[in-house]
Amino acid sequence: MPEDAGKKRFIKDFLQQVKAGEGFIEDIRIERVVRPPGSDGQGSTALSLSGRPISDITQLLEDDLRHCFSDGFFTFRFVAALVGSGKTSLLTYLHELTKTQSTYTNLSVVVRFQLSDLLTMGGSHSFGIKLYCHILAYTFWELLHNKDLSDAVKNVAERILSELLDHSQLSQLTSARNFKIQFYPKFNKYLADSGVGFEDFFFYVLAEVSEVEPLFTFVYLTDELDALQNFPNYIQDTRSLFKALIKRACQEFSSNIRLLIYLVGTSENVGSFIAEDSVIESLVGHSVINLDKGNSNEFEMIRKKIEERIKGAYKGYKNFDQAWQEIQNILLNPANNLRTFCQNYAGAVLQIHEKYFKEEPEQVFEGDARQLVEAQCRQKWANYLNKKAYTLSAVLTTTVLAGHAFDCYVEMLHNGNNVARAFGEAKNYELLSAHLETFNQWLEDINFKPFTLDGTPPDLAFIIAPSCPSLLQKKLELKNIQFIKSDKRTDSIPVETNESKANSKNNETSIGTEDFTVSEQTSRATPTPNWIFSTDNTNAVNINKADKSSLIDAFRGTRVYETTIDKLINQRPYTDLDDLAFKLRFTQKVKTKLQEKLKKGNICF
Repeated sequence: MPEDAGKKRFIKDFLQQVKAGEGFIEDIRIERVVRPPGSDGQGSTALSLSGRPISDITQLLEDDLRHCFSDGFFTFRFVAALVGSGKTSLLTYLHELTKTQSTYTNLSVVVRFQLSDLLTMGGSHSFGIKLYCHILAYTFWELLHNKDLSDAVKNVAERILSELLDHSQLSQLTSARNFKIQFYPKFNKYLADSGVGFEDFFFYVLAEVSEVEPLFTFVYLTDELDALQNFPNYIQDTRSLFKALIKRACQEFSSNIRLLIYLVGTSENVGSFIAEDSVIESLVGHSVINLDKGNSNEFEMIRKKIEERIKGAYKGYKNFDQAWQEIQNILLNPANNLRTFCQNYAGAVLQIHEKYFKEEPEQVFEGDARQLVEAQCRQKWANYLNKKAYTLSAVLTTTVLAGHAFDCYVEMLHNGNNVARAFGEAKNYELLSAHLETFNQWLEDINFKPFTLDGTPPDLAFIIAPSCPSLLQKKLELKNIQFIKSDKRTDSIPVETNESKANSKNNETSIGTEDFTVSEQTSRATPTPNWIFSTDNTNAVNINKADKSSLIDAFRGTRVYETTIDKLINQRPYTDLDDLAFKLRFTQKVKTKLQEKLKKGNICF
């Protein structure tokens, strides 16, 4: 049996992930309010390091990235919160943001680690030396092996190591293919035994890489300061290391260095870490992000994200109303932190899901996915379709390729031969990250080619849904998958075209192909008389120039769907009403209504 994405249990997996309440759960990420420290109101508190205005977590993190990557300034942050309030989630979100732009991925090393990792390291060296070795090991692994970085950066990394190590040691490191087993222990031993001054060596690496890539940025995201709370000597070593880095960046470089560091811990541990060193307090004490534990507004936003997906997936089933009422009756505890709320609420919804929808497949997309994909294909491939040799195949639904059942499939034909393909998936609720993972894997399996070098048209891919989280949309773009926003079909502007009539039991007329072959009924229709032409009425809506909202108003009463309006816009211009009716396959009934609007001066061409 082919794999059908519509039958995968996305909702159940989603609820299980939220119920776990651990780490960054992208699918329920909300915009958390950020206000200035000392101000009144709910939400987290932080100051902008750049001086630019910020009002939520995304703006804050993106501003820090801009402050360092674009403006070139040293950026240091503490992140403090109670347990279960989103500290690690924030760090993961920041890490994800560094992957969303090529200027970040091609010109940076991003190292994320937990201080607890160092507690299991062997050896007799001090914790401070272990920490420096840990940081530098990850740094050099990225410099040597990250395929997004330039050869110039890799060459600099090899040269620096050759200045410190003998040829045999260098060869073992550059040829290593596994970080934890082959690279990490050898690098740490070689570096610790080299006698090099770690602080000087760290800044030497930054300077040498910046010589060949002036915009190169080094990012270190450090979690679990709390793991050291039972080891006061380790805390002191860590404080001394970061203090030295902060002082040198601020004083020697006057903060003009592309170095970004985040250090994350509970409010109590971060507070004592700062308070026990006056230098740290004076230099970066203002750089703390204090996260709120979670409040009723945030809980309600997460609840809505979960409920809307349940509604999109299962509304219409006979037990939906009863299940929905039970979901509405779940009580929210305002005393919860974010983690506890997610665990309790998602757990309760999961029980209801298993009670009523355990065996039910998710509802199919309620809009016209085929029409949306066709319109996008005509737009994206317009330069080819304007040539006689190129045509578009019929838009197929539920097409099985490489064992996967795609919701939509289209081919670009050149003299009858397939030269490019388009694939579409449609969901009835806000997209989940699992949708991207599944669809992207399918595209890899069918050898999706979004780029070509020989002038042939590229393959296209689309995901259709009512909404898509901003971070997920950026990930779609990086995978060359276009998101098409399409609300569920509404009754406000119904449609009547030959395409819709062909689906009726009372109509046996065939639907036109990609060449827009009209039905027999339409082809025998009386042509529009030459005396019907656009008037000078300045209130007339120009079919070839008007925006979507104006066209919706103009077509009201003609029984034309909003999706057909989208298609109309994508296929402009039109010479006259005959041309419009021919291309959009309008029935004679629709065409007659448009003739009346044309005579009255409501529309023109």
